[in-house]
Amino acid sequence: MLFVITLLIFLAVSLFTFFGVPFIVSTYVDLNKNRANKLVADMDRSLMQDDFKRILPLYFLAPIVLGGLGFYFSPERYQFYGMLAGMVVGIILPRFYAGMLVTRRRELFNAQLVDSLMIMSSSFRGGLSLIQSMEAVAEEMPEPIRQEFSIVLGENKMGVTMDEALNRLYRRMPSPSMQQMISAILLARETGGNLPVIFTRIVQNIRERKKVEESLAVLTVQGKIQAFVMSGLPVAFFLMVNTTNPGYFQTMTTTDTGRMLLLLCLGLWVVGTFLILKISSFKDV
Repeated sequence: MLFVITLLIFLAVSLFTFFGVPFIVSTYVDLNKNRANKLVADMDRSLMQDDFKRILPLYFLAPIVLGGLGFYFSPERYQFYGMLAGMVVGIILPRFYAGMLVTRRRELFNAQLVDSLMIMSSSFRGGLSLIQSMEAVAEEMPEPIRQEFSIVLGENKMGVTMDEALNRLYRRMPSPSMQQMISAILLARETGGNLPVIFTRIVQNIRERKKVEESLAVLTVQGKIQAFVMSGLPVAFFLMVNTTNPGYFQTMTTTDTGRMLLLLCLGLWVVGTFLILKISSFKDV
């Protein structure tokens, strides 16, 4: 009887290994590929190829690694919940990281927009057309504005109208300055206008807007410093007390209740820091 039970268990494990494990792995890979493809569609080519190469491995590794860490560091009774929380964070983290890359790319694009407008304005004064002036920007400017203008030119050569190509550029790199530039180009194409003069005014507006943003950043720096100071005080207090009296926090690390309270304090600490930074920031409209 024991031999039969052992044989059945061996057969069940073998079937699961040969059929169940490949099915689970393939399902997991397909699921993450779908998430990655959805990211590509949502970002609408706002990221460069090198950025995608850094992000895609996170979709596969982050849920597994963070789930394992959550399982290992959680109390014995809450290991399943720790693993589940780690996997949820691992699913959210790649999307958050991709959003940070897109934000950084858009900020760099907006910083290069003034020089690009000056190049286009000089090109118009030299008698060049809109396409030729955009080609000059694509040749002389660095990334990412070089790539974005090259995309617009490439789409136009493939049959996409210039209006639609510029609107797609705005969807990838939305900003008030970009909206002003595209509106000026589209109106000039329909009704006529002195684009060099218009672009010069747009450059002046961008510079004035940047001065206002810098002033707001100075006014809100006190709140940001307060956020960092208040966030660092619990850590400094823990290190100081733990150095002078190592057994003082022993209950927090050796008992299940203490670990849960420690996790709760960590969560509230993160939420408090986020709220202070949110209150001290301003939204660019």
